[in-house]
Amino acid sequence: KERQRAERNQLIKSLKESPGKRDAKNFLKHFDTPKKPESRSASKVERAHSERLYEPTKAIQDSPVFTQQPLPEQLPQETVEPLHIALVKLRQPQALDDKTLGGIALTLSQMVRLGLNIAVVVDVDEDITSDTLELSPTWENTLREQVSRIVDSLEEFNEPGAFEVGHALSYSGVHSGVSHTVHSRGRIEVKHSHLLFHPMEEGIVTVIPPIAYDANSKRVRARPDEVLLALTREFSGLSAQTAERNDVVDLGDLVEAKVKSFADKPLLDRIIILDPLGGIPSENRADGAHVFINLEAEYQSTSLGQSNPFSKIVENEMSSLLNTSTRQITCAPRQNRHFQNLEIVQQSLKLLPPSSSALIITPAEAAVSSQAPLIPTLSTGVRTRRSKNPLIHNLLTDKPMISSSLPAPLVNRSTSSTAPNPATFLKKGIPVTTIPSLPWAPPSPNNPSIELENDPRIDFPRLVDLIEDSFRRKLNVKHYLDRIRGRVAGIIIAGNYEGGAICTWETPPALPGAPHPDSPMWIPYLDKFAVLTSSQGSGGVADIVWGALTRSCFPNGLVWRSRTSNPVNKWYFERAVGMWNLPDGQWTMFWTTEGVEMSRWDAYVGVCSGVAPSWADAKAPD
Repeated sequence: KERQRAERNQLIKSLKESPGKRDAKNFLKHFDTPKKPESRSASKVERAHSERLYEPTKAIQDSPVFTQQPLPEQLPQETVEPLHIALVKLRQPQALDDKTLGGIALTLSQMVRLGLNIAVVVDVDEDITSDTLELSPTWENTLREQVSRIVDSLEEFNEPGAFEVGHALSYSGVHSGVSHTVHSRGRIEVKHSHLLFHPMEEGIVTVIPPIAYDANSKRVRARPDEVLLALTREFSGLSAQTAERNDVVDLGDLVEAKVKSFADKPLLDRIIILDPLGGIPSENRADGAHVFINLEAEYQSTSLGQSNPFSKIVENEMSSLLNTSTRQITCAPRQNRHFQNLEIVQQSLKLLPPSSSALIITPAEAAVSSQAPLIPTLSTGVRTRRSKNPLIHNLLTDKPMISSSLPAPLVNRSTSSTAPNPATFLKKGIPVTTIPSLPWAPPSPNNPSIELENDPRIDFPRLVDLIEDSFRRKLNVKHYLDRIRGRVAGIIIAGNYEGGAICTWETPPALPGAPHPDSPMWIPYLDKFAVLTSSQGSGGVADIVWGALTRSCFPNGLVWRSRTSNPVNKWYFERAVGMWNLPDGQWTMFWTTEGVEMSRWDAYVGVCSGVAPSWADAKAPD
């Protein structure tokens, strides 16, 4: 363990010097070894007492102490170092060559050196998973061979080693007729957790075959997804809590468990599914897959019909994947497998804290090595930088390789393509609220504008706090409300006011009077885009708000402005169709509308030039 800590300290030192300062700060905050708390030795305590002003206190302090053992000079201390865990499911390793499997092993060993302890669930099932409990000779031989390959590959790169843990799981016999939830128990449970925790504490990668033992100590075949969920329950501490409530527990074990501090509990940080099919499909992206799924807001639409080919399944066929022995799904095996991946991740992240996340990625992507920084090409001699490894990038940043709020790639992917999908990053996420409900329309007698300060759906003081925290300046609330009154298109709120946007309907200053509601002179304008400083750079809050803004609220485009010297302009530029510096030299205009006509262009310029700032200080306006 000392060697692992030394390696990690060296990597952390390098990380501190990396250009991604915010990502490095977030990583170190989560993974760095906590410092030992300051202690006061017995001698220091005595000196403090001796300096008291009152003699009675000193007399009491000078009284003899009767003890059978010498008083310790210093109170015993231990560095609190939680066990960070990644749960990996490797699907169809029998289809991988030794080079790819070795690349995966190298990546996982690098993650161990960065402080993330690994448990690997082996899945040799085909696209349609069998529900039988019987161990067929063919299946068992395949499993044994692949477990051996995985362990051997990990042993080559991970110095602490790797080994198979084949006796940790039990089969409880719970069936679909028994009422229970994923939060309490399932058919598969972890019976001997010490077989997992002790090796992982030493940096050893545990490899877990999907085999469990029933009440008669007979080996039975388990579904890998059930194994993944059972391990999630165990690593989240739910299994131990259930045992304390329902089972007879040895008193010594119970006392030992109780004296452990909360910080000593394992932290399941990542769920990683290595699947040859890749990420979750999306018909709305040209590259064919979701980059990021905010499960709190998008799970229902992703699984039931709005953005995925496999979501054409009727809802009553979507009974729980883990609680039914017979499933009648009317979709192709590939689509069925994608749905199962989405479902198992959603059920697992439900049990974990919001900081936990999941990544669904192909084994080939996971095997990409970033060890050699430059590779010379044979034809030109030009040296090109090797691709980043998505798993290492995700561990260091808690983000996907590309931002989900960026415009989709221009190259369209055929809907009939059988090539693997790009990776999908998933989080439990945060809810997204739009007020009023979509679609938003220009104000009219039948559709009056909402009033931010009086709408019962809006916590206006918190909205103001969000704006002031994000912009780091005070808002002139009265001036601002007067300016946007009668023009508010709507607002977006992410989570508990962690981020948000205020949009208005603007008209060019030269336009006399208010146009007809159907007039193209109503310009959708992004008036405020705000993210709490504590949420910036983590959790994907900005991407979540931007996705709702540009894909749901204004899919046909909107316009906004930003101070020309604003450092956020690079972020805006990457997400805009175009930008233009306004003639006064103070503002840069951005828009997401494709093919802007000249008349509308003039309206954009007029709006962005005419909006009056509403800040309470004398700083340069944002």
